Amino acid sequence: MKKLSLAFLVVLVSVLALVSLSTTALAAPATKVPFSATLQITEILGAKRVWTDEEGILHLRGWNGRGTITGDISGQIEIIENVNMDTSSGYGNAQVKGVITVGSEEAYRMSADVTMEGYGATISGTFVIQGMGSYKGIHVTGTLSTSGTDQAVLTGTKLTTKP
Repeated sequence: MKKLSLAFLVVLVSVLALVSLSTTALAAPATKVPFSATLQITEILGAKRVWTDEEGILHLRGWNGRGTITGDISGQIEIIENVNMDTSSGYGNAQVKGVITVGSEEAYRMSADVTMEGYGATISGTFVIQGMGSYKGIHVTGTLSTSGTDQAVLTGTKLTTKP
């Protein structure tokens, strides 16, 4: 019985040692660096549904656009927006979802909450970009603002947790 207990103890200690050396323990430390990029919409494909309600709020659902992103991430982007805008004041908001392609790989998913003034001439908001595929482990958060017609500047922090 003592031999069995000693063998069990040796196996248990070995397993615990392996678990403590798992990928989490061996992974490179996370890095956190400033992030900056410019997003430019170059093609507007329209919306799936558009209406103005009795209060004068313009609703666009499934508004689709394509463009480029350059800077700390460079590639192509396709976005889908849901927009609500007061037609009398030009103020509104939008929820944005997008996919960023780098080369031929869908590399990132993006989401943003946007506030608009002047019928979309001025925008501001927050965004999140999450890596996928070979870009998994990259997470970017920050703010966006207008940089010109159909352009937005994204600034924030890029956190990389992959080795």
